Amino acid sequence: ANVLFPTWHRIYVRKVELALQSIVPGVMLPYWDETSEQSRNEGIPSVLTNEKYTFSNGEEIDNPLRSFVFPIDVLDPTTGTNNMYTKPAGYETVRYPLSGLVGTPEAAAATAIHNAKFPNYTDQNIYLNRNIVNWLRGTDGHGSNITTEFEDCLDAPNYTAFSNTQSAGAWNKQNDGKVIVPLESPHNDIHLAVGGFDIPGQEDDFDDIPGANGDMGENNTAGLDPIFFFHHCNVDRMFWLWQVKNGHTDSLDIIKGFPGTTNAQGQGPAVGQSDNENLTLTTPLKPFQHKNGVLYTSNDVINSETQLGIIYSKGSFADSRITKIKAMTNTKKLQVSGINREQIRGSFLVLAYADLNGKEIFLGSHSVLSRWNVANCENCQNTLDVEAFFNLSDKLTDEEIKQAHFRVEIKGRPHGDNKQRIAKQSNFEIKVVN
Repeated sequence: ANVLFPTWHRIYVRKVELALQSIVPGVMLPYWDETSEQSRNEGIPSVLTNEKYTFSNGEEIDNPLRSFVFPIDVLDPTTGTNNMYTKPAGYETVRYPLSGLVGTPEAAAATAIHNAKFPNYTDQNIYLNRNIVNWLRGTDGHGSNITTEFEDCLDAPNYTAFSNTQSAGAWNKQNDGKVIVPLESPHNDIHLAVGGFDIPGQEDDFDDIPGANGDMGENNTAGLDPIFFFHHCNVDRMFWLWQVKNGHTDSLDIIKGFPGTTNAQGQGPAVGQSDNENLTLTTPLKPFQHKNGVLYTSNDVINSETQLGIIYSKGSFADSRITKIKAMTNTKKLQVSGINREQIRGSFLVLAYADLNGKEIFLGSHSVLSRWNVANCENCQNTLDVEAFFNLSDKLTDEEIKQAHFRVEIKGRPHGDNKQRIAKQSNFEIKVVN
């Protein structure tokens, strides 16, 4: 939720690749081309989901790319938490449709009951890939349609609005025209799709699995599923495609003072940063260092090719829509504000609908990647209010917009008192803006 999101993750992914190369010289970190035709039709590449890997000599091992076994305890020691997300040494990461909540005896018991419904690994992958395909395609007009979001983010008018959800939200509030989609939005959607959110609106056609709580769906453990890095490598590729398309391969501009440009906003300060530090292209991207010990900054990672030696193959969107599309004007959008994520446990979705003469029209969903215990997370306190924007003019005429009744729904984790917490989130403001 701040302007360092793309550049911090760029050097993060590169450092992981360098670490791999220290073990196997010349190895590269591939990207999962999430919007390729194969992914949209089949889901996650099988190399990331196969249960076993077989060497050329016939030796078979557990596939290290499908999960990670914790060598030590991973604690969730936030003040006042019930340790829901504490996970012990020996815990193995899981994905949709499974649950990984084992931090308390009650959670572990519920997880055991839930996971027992899916004893067959082949069936688990069928559920997982079906969920991924639905999210990527926005099946039957429902869900986020991650493919469209990735494509639309390439039209963001500047780096600040492109880089993160908070800046994009402020831009959408202050400027007329079509809703700007930031890179962080489809990024969030992939996390929830892999980790465990059934696609909104699909309960009638597909199995609803509300107890799915995979590791990719929560801040606390997402980076411990191996698929995280294949996902973020693709996110960085999309960052580079935006740079190429918009003429920013050698320079980036941050709008000074704009929301998302200080540590008083977004996810709060990183380690070693002050509470109200302005975020610029010279802000250290801690903890990543050059060989001489000097910390990287965004200025060090602007040009992937010349500064980092990263050259991407031609994946999806590499050749399409290279000419920048002029932003649509005189369009209307729905603004939803006043949702307090402190009152909701874990990641959740904001869903918007229009009721027009008894016919319900799905407008879209907004993903919020969040902690289970926001109230006792110091950094989380910097951004409690959630805002979401949805395009209207591409689905309704101006006259229909005047006649429609708009409804917002929050879909979150069903555990404990969370249903009651979500039900109380009904005082948000819904209005049509240009």
